[in-house]
Amino acid sequence: MTEYLTSYGYAFLFVVVLLESTGLPLPGESLVMAAGMLAGEGSLSLGAVFLTAMVGAVVGDNLGYLLGRRYGRNMVVRWGEKVGLGERRFAMVEKRFEDYGIWVVLVARFIIILRQLNGFVAGTMHMSWPKFLLLNTISAALWAGAYGLGAYIFGAAFRVFFAEHGTWPIIVIAAGICLVGCVGTYRFLFRDEAEEPGIGESAPVEGIKCGGVGREGGHGQTTDSIEEDRRKRG
Repeated sequence: MTEYLTSYGYAFLFVVVLLESTGLPLPGESLVMAAGMLAGEGSLSLGAVFLTAMVGAVVGDNLGYLLGRRYGRNMVVRWGEKVGLGERRFAMVEKRFEDYGIWVVLVARFIIILRQLNGFVAGTMHMSWPKFLLLNTISAALWAGAYGLGAYIFGAAFRVFFAEHGTWPIIVIAAGICLVGCVGTYRFLFRDEAEEPGIGESAPVEGIKCGGVGREGGHGQTTDSIEEDRRKRG
């Protein structure tokens, strides 16, 4: 996508980052890094790259928030199972937001899957919009600065490395980081699945009540106590 970035500049960067933040699987991070490298060459302004990436991220996340707040629950019920995020799994995601809400919003932009779900889930849960906007803006600024400024500073070293070794080592490293991020995020969001009884299993009980009455005395005997009485009489 670098050629499009060179041709269309900040507008292309803004649109890609916005759409990725809304939930589409686009290479926003890679594009911000490419823009940072171009800024290091003098083709783009570093300040403009930073502002474009940050504003695109904030606008995209807030569009996701509005979408989740207005249509989130209905969308999960109707379409969730088709993308592996049915009501049961979505409830697990909501539980993580309840437990770690502030931190999830702050770090979600740096983590694949969470980056796409961040605004939508916050909106579905009706998180306070001013609170979400503040945390999301801080996160977007840190993200744009880390990738844009990092590529700007180390851009010359990257170009030398690419000239000597090609781009395949970076692709392999990026794929590895992406895989680790996906697995880690999946385990974080859906770890409750491993703790729940499997289909057809039931939770252990101490004894089944007879006649639907209590454990204590008379008709409150359980099957265990009945068997014990039978052994004594026998």
